[in-house]
Order: sequence, then structure tokens, then C-alpha cells
Amino acid sequence: MIPDFLTDISPHSWLLVIYAVGFALISSFFHYRNLLKNHTDDFKSFIRYFISFFVLLFAIPFVFILLSFPQPLETLRGLGLQFGEFNLGVMIILIGIPIIAVLAYISTKHPAIKEQYPFSKQACDNPRKFVVYEIFYLIFYYSAWEFTFRGVLLFSLIELMGENSTGIIVAILIQTIIATVYHLGHPHMEILGALVGSVIFGIIAYATQSILYTIFLHALIGILNDTIIYLRYHRNKKRDQVHS
Repeated sequence: MIPDFLTDISPHSWLLVIYAVGFALISSFFHYRNLLKNHTDDFKSFIRYFISFFVLLFAIPFVFILLSFPQPLETLRGLGLQFGEFNLGVMIILIGIPIIAVLAYISTKHPAIKEQYPFSKQACDNPRKFVVYEIFYLIFYYSAWEFTFRGVLLFSLIELMGENSTGIIVAILIQTIIATVYHLGHPHMEILGALVGSVIFGIIAYATQSILYTIFLHALIGILNDTIIYLRYHRNKKRDQVHS
């Protein structure tokens, strides 16, 4: 027999439980550091990590919302899965692209960033492998990341605390803190970037009422970083072969 207090828990509360379990699993058993211990192929390890990230932090919560919430489609739109303020979103993207390009060019010159990225060094073996890796990175990792932090967490906190200036600021800061903490162990420059970026992406998500634009911008940062490092690696490799 199910205890009464369990039947009285709202779907929103169960959703938070699902995320708590998901974060515990993705930070331990399914974290890429743990997967790398069990596999010598870092390409396959990170593909597994991206898929695990997506299943635990996007697919399972998404299905739960569809099955358990009284108005699931409206709920998903309220969590940012909509175009929202389309014109504003497009304008932000157009402004953001050149800024991100410059920042990526500068950051990828830093030794710690070059050592960290791409996560999978074997993805740099050939163009086909690299493209497959980046597609998984975009579809499975960045979509789940933005749905979690700038979607469920941000908009749920705003609804909980009230859509006023204090509630919005606190919600943005809470998702910023949690997203930044998840970057611990990464290069110091990236942790600082995660802090600033999470605030900016939180503002963008709220202003546009959508996570689609932050998915694009966040993925652009990561994929552009990887691509610049990949191109430099192969350019230097060809140069070394010519001089050898």
C-alpha cells in the first residue's frame, strides 16, 4: 500500500526528485571520468556520456511531464520549449555569433583549454569521426543542458518565487551557481566563463521565454572551440610532416 504522503506529492515535486536522481547518476556512474576508467576508447566513452546526459536530464523528465502533468504541452512551453520572442531571439543570435567567434579564437590559445577540448581526443583522428562527435555533442548534450538549467530549473524557480524582479534575479543566480559548480575540475578560465555565461543565458532565456536560442549559442561556443582546436591540430600535424 502506498503511503498517503507519497500520493500527495505534486508532479512538480516528483520532477525535482527525477532531476536529483539524474544528477547523482550523471555525476557518478555515468560521468565521463568514470566511463573513461572502463574504456580505452575515449570517443565511445564520451558518446556514451552524451547519451546518458540526454536520457537522464532530458528524455526521462520530458516523458514524465507528458505522462504526469495535467497540461503537458503548455508545461513544456512554459519551460522554454517554444520559439517565444522570435525576433528578439534572432537578434540576440546575430549579435552573439561574432562575439562568440572572437572569444573562441582567444580562449583556444590558452593551454588549459587546448588540453581539455575536445573532450574526446580520438574524435580528432579524422573529419568523419569529428563531425559525428560534434553532432552527438549538440543533440544529446547541449539540448539536455539547456533544458535542465535554463528550462526546468530557471522557469520553475521563477514560478515558485514569483515573476517579480527579486524572483527573476534569484532564479537566474541559483541556476548560475548550480551550472557553475558542475564545471568544477575544468580549467579556471572555463569556470569563470560558466559563471558569466550562465547569467547571460539565464537573462536570454527569460527575455525570449525560450531555451532554443541559448541551445544555439551555448552549442556554438563548444563546437567552435572544438573546431578551432581540431583545425589547428591538423594544420600543425601537416606542417610537421612537411618538415620531417
